[in-house]
Amino acid sequence: MDIGTAFSKPFSNITNLIIGIILSIIPFINIITIPGYMLRIANRTMNKKNELPGFDNFGELVVESIKAIVVLIVYVIIYAIISAILGFIPYIGGALVVIWSIIFAFIAIAGMMTLAETKSIGAALNIPEVFGKAKSAKFIVAVIIGAIIVAVIMAIILVIVGAIFGASMLPVIMAAAAGGAIGPEVIMGMMGTLVGVGIISGVIMLVVLYILAVFYATIVAESYK
Repeated sequence: MDIGTAFSKPFSNITNLIIGIILSIIPFINIITIPGYMLRIANRTMNKKNELPGFDNFGELVVESIKAIVVLIVYVIIYAIISAILGFIPYIGGALVVIWSIIFAFIAIAGMMTLAETKSIGAALNIPEVFGKAKSAKFIVAVIIGAIIVAVIMAIILVIVGAIFGASMLPVIMAAAAGGAIGPEVIMGMMGTLVGVGIISGVIMLVVLYILAVFYATIVAESYK
């Protein structure tokens, strides 16, 4: 597991990074391209290709995205059925659902990695084979460490975004604390500021989420094979 390589992957090709970010923001287009692109990243990583791949062969991206969605839907159905069954077990049902949810997370991620490697829906839904990959110590460690890193970075970004929002509201808060009148002009100005800050913060969050998705796909794929 090479965390440094995983972190550098999104920035190994800035043009492809920008294209990916733009596609990830566009409704519907993101659904039919980004899942397939993440599979492409994972596949290239498994084959020791560390540069961020391009968006050539766009039709393949759409097909692979559809495959990913199909596999995900099947996995969600399996998860829901087993969770419902376990939930009915007296006394320990809730605990069993929690344990099953944790196990399922690893299986689902391994299933996506299998799809990335083989490009086969059948292979990705071969639960015994997928489970064999999911229980690998190297894979489990990568999934956990990757998730922790993503969670920490997202927490830092949320704190920064929260601070920006707080700073934009500071004039109103100070005026209210001082007992001063807040006129319509001030309120309208603050609303405009909040909308602007909200848009900027939303874009920042989307960019960070995309970069972290590339990072996570890379670090997990490295430990899959």
